[in-house]
Amino acid sequence: MEVRYVWLHGHKLAFRMAGRGPVVVLVHGMLGSSVTWRYVMPALAPHFTVIAPDLLGHGESAKPRTDYSLGAYASGVRDLMTALGHERATIIGQSFGGGVAMQLAYQFPERCERLVLVGSGGLG
Repeated sequence: MEVRYVWLHGHKLAFRMAGRGPVVVLVHGMLGSSVTWRYVMPALAPHFTVIAPDLLGHGESAKPRTDYSLGAYASGVRDLMTALGHERATIIGQSFGGGVAMQLAYQFPERCERLVLVGSGGLG
């Protein structure tokens, strides 16, 4: 699945997307990237629209001097969903991505249809 790019708030954000159907957003862990989901995406794509971003500062996304808090990442995932035309999604977070997913569900409950945490820890 090829890397695509979108500009959000003046920064280039990389993501991978595949499939059709209800939206699932896959959020990788600290120091990871969308490549984390390379085996999961093909399995989900026949049934779902699957979106896996490279969070800012990770993978092929920009690495600006900016806010790297859970709240900022959650807002970035929301903004990516908006840019791609999706209002709601199942949010799946792995490790640190679980913290981002939980923060998104807290900040924007209307955007989170379901929340799935995979090996999330160290979240305070």
